Amino acid sequence: MPARHVSRVRALYRRLLLLHRVLPPDLKALGDQYVKDEFRRHKTVGSEEAQRFLQEWEGLSTNVNARV
Repeated sequence: MPARHVSRVRALYRRLLLLHRVLPPDLKALGDQYVKDEFRRHKTVGSEEAQRFLQEWEGLSTNVNARV
């Protein structure tokens, strides 16, 4: 996996977990666990699926960030 891709994934992962900091503790825990599980599940997918995965999560991150 190219270093650029890994860097992009890590930055997105951190950004999503940071966005959860504004949530109540029980929702933060639920959201954090969901993000962690999803990223683990998609760790070994092909490049096409990985691109779709990143696009969807980046879109969600942008959308949530605009609301915070």
